Amino acid sequence: MDFDSKRAGTGTMEWAEVTENITLGCANGCLYCYAAHNADRFGTKPRSEWTKEEFTKRVNMTTYSPREGVIMFPASHDITPFNITEYTRVAKLILEQGNKLLIVSKPRIECMCTLANELGEWKDNILFRFTIGSIHSDECAFWEPGAPSPEERVVSLKYMYSEGFKTSVSIEPMLEGSIEALQVVEVVDPYVTDTIWIGKMNKVQLRVSIEHADRISEIAEMQSDVEIKALYSALKNHPKIRWKDSINAVINR
Repeated sequence: MDFDSKRAGTGTMEWAEVTENITLGCANGCLYCYAAHNADRFGTKPRSEWTKEEFTKRVNMTTYSPREGVIMFPASHDITPFNITEYTRVAKLILEQGNKLLIVSKPRIECMCTLANELGEWKDNILFRFTIGSIHSDECAFWEPGAPSPEERVVSLKYMYSEGFKTSVSIEPMLEGSIEALQVVEVVDPYVTDTIWIGKMNKVQLRVSIEHADRISEIAEMQSDVEIKALYSALKNHPKIRWKDSINAVINR
């Protein structure tokens, strides 16, 4: 299957057949993070320690097999100065076997420069998908306190585009409402070669601490069915737009 194949799954399975990770924990510290919530829920790593990155046993792999479909790497952590060296090594193992690699990140420009320099010979088999849920720095800083600013993410997008890599953007989760999501699309569209995915902030009442109850209510209001349907109406004919399962659940009711 190719990067833009229509898949029957939900979540990461809408994008890839295989997922890989080499790090437990993520420096971004996103308040809505499904991986942090699940790690805490199942006793793998306390939520309070999620931003402390540590390598898993997968970091020690020395070979990789050809796989059917697309491999999403990483899936539950980001690419950071902590893991960039090992990430690059493992990515090469994957690509050397002719695999298709989906690289999903809230990108740090220093890490993207490293990947551009190291992975250039496999451009045809790589798609970079950068998560940009808002272009407003204050919203990103609240929801994603350890992640790069939206400005840095857009710079990274422009850079990878200029280097000839295939590019995509994920506006999932939306950090605001329909108007703000449209603003993101307007900013990133010229530098996206493939697709722009849009999705709601999923299970916000479950994953976000109750201490942020006011922001939880605000997100629910900003991403109400009425708002989502307005967003769909505005973008339904845009050739690059793809809707995540959370949006499809609203528009297909």
